[in-house]
Amino acid sequence: MKLHVRQFITGFVVLALIALSLNVTTGTAHASSSYSSYVTSYTLKVRSKASTHYRLLRTLNMGNKVTVTSRYGKYSRIKYGSTTGYVQTQHLSRSKYKSFSAYVTSYTLKVRTRASVHYTTKRVLGMGNKVTVLGKGHKYALVSYGGTTGYVQNIHLNPQPFQSMDAYVTSYTLKVRSQASTHYSVKRTLNMGDKVSVIGKGNKYALVNYGGTIGYVQNIHLNSQPFQAYTAYVTSNTLRIRDHASVDYSTKLVMSMGNRVTVTGKGNKYAQVKFGNVTGYVQAQYLNITQPASYGSQPTDPPQTSGSQFGLDISHYQNDAGDGQINFGAIKQDGNSFIIAKASEGGSTDGTFVGNAVAANKAGLSVDAYHFFRASNVSGAQNEANVFSNQIRAANAQGAQVHYLFIDVETTNGVDKDTLTNNVLAFIKQMRTNGFNQLGIYSNLYFFNNNINLPAISRAQPAQPKFLIWLSRYRGQETNQGPGANFNVDIWQYTSSGTSSGVVGAVDKNIWYYTVNGL
Repeated sequence: MKLHVRQFITGFVVLALIALSLNVTTGTAHASSSYSSYVTSYTLKVRSKASTHYRLLRTLNMGNKVTVTSRYGKYSRIKYGSTTGYVQTQHLSRSKYKSFSAYVTSYTLKVRTRASVHYTTKRVLGMGNKVTVLGKGHKYALVSYGGTTGYVQNIHLNPQPFQSMDAYVTSYTLKVRSQASTHYSVKRTLNMGDKVSVIGKGNKYALVNYGGTIGYVQNIHLNSQPFQAYTAYVTSNTLRIRDHASVDYSTKLVMSMGNRVTVTGKGNKYAQVKFGNVTGYVQAQYLNITQPASYGSQPTDPPQTSGSQFGLDISHYQNDAGDGQINFGAIKQDGNSFIIAKASEGGSTDGTFVGNAVAANKAGLSVDAYHFFRASNVSGAQNEANVFSNQIRAANAQGAQVHYLFIDVETTNGVDKDTLTNNVLAFIKQMRTNGFNQLGIYSNLYFFNNNINLPAISRAQPAQPKFLIWLSRYRGQETNQGPGANFNVDIWQYTSSGTSSGVVGAVDKNIWYYTVNGL
């Protein structure tokens, strides 16, 4: 009996030793023949045992060829040169990485010694450079270019070369720079309508060739189609054709309402026009593609309601036309009760706003304000609301009382309807956060119906103070009765070519129908 016990114990020990030889700290070995594998990680650590807690023997690089001798759960036992140790199996592949060609889509792509921005730059590649991709991880790729091997970010590589295309300049003066930033030198300046060859394109800048000059321009000022000239009609009494697209330049000619011009180019704020043999720039807002009817046979005054009052909206343009001066007393005596003054646009301010608000208040006019909206994202909308708010506070600090504040939305700013609506809501929310609650929105009928979700914006507002709708729709051109909108209108801007005592040239005229929380 004792002999059988001894034999059993001896056999058990032998089995235990065999099992122990097949186990390590973290798992069970899987018997298999050795085979070759390739490292797919940027830096693969070889450890003395199958766990991150054990000693680091060496570090392998992407593409290194190793011999796998056995597997232990998530780890493999490998041999590389004279080193034998353990690595994570997920970073090995039996198939050798197949290199391929790719093209750089970044303006300046840095090739680094390791797969991180913390490592040194070996060289900088330019847009369109062709590289060989030797290995690819989640964020970085191992590439070779002209004898230099290193790591670049994957997002700046494309397997297909950029297909060059023709584009046309839509800016008045488009600067071609040596690198993709306004901080770099200007190689030349292009004009509206110039045709360029786009040989590369990034998120914000394009690499272009114009008459042998190669450099970078902003994408937003290029269009794949040439501008189609069209006929337009002047809607202002005194529309100045200037040398360049700014009120700071000299006047070449003053046109009258109804003059017909050829629009040869159009930017965000100014249009390039030809009138007779005179070519120059005019403010685009004073052009209309519809020929105005004879104003002598059209009603000039809009319908009034009990409590409705008249007023003007103004900006620095009226100050400029009057050599810096607006006579608000004369505006008041002309039958107006309020002004809506421009305070800001985008991230910039109207330098005449505070002075206009103070002077209008002193003349007995109620003062409201508007901001021309240009943001293309939520953070930009919030920033513009802060700029607008600071302008109102500045006027308040000078003793001016400013009542309703309007967001003027007339451009899509390059985004779709839902995005623009969300951006407008972000602006309004920020205004309320800043302590301003008498708010409203301004636009024309087409824009309200097609480019923003006005019902959604209105529903998102509290009942009081009422969120006001200010509509631009010109009497005698678009409507001869009321505003003609399919929604309630609180203020109607019924002409852009009105006249008033105290103001030089044309001015926008409005009638304010809402009275409970308005004037």
